[in-house]
Amino acid sequence: MRVRPRRTAAARPEPLRTCVGCRQVKPRSVLHRLAVVDGSIVVDPRRVAGRSAYLCREGACWELAQKRRALDRALGSPVTAQDWERLRQGIMT
Repeated sequence: MRVRPRRTAAARPEPLRTCVGCRQVKPRSVLHRLAVVDGSIVVDPRRVAGRSAYLCREGACWELAQKRRALDRALGSPVTAQDWERLRQGIMT
């Protein structure tokens, strides 16, 4: 009887996502994920199904995304100025 050597699982490459602000493709771990949960925007949600968007951690990307209304289009719902301020306070500090 032959004994087969055990195969180890191949290391999976990290998924790439596109920042809606600067449009650069980066690894998922270096981006913030934003999703709409019960009508409010949540940052880095765990196991939320549905539409989400990714933004870099740099402030310039956030300003560009707000100016271009890229987050509104990606999430499919309007993002108010109060939402942007709340997001910046929670993340950019």
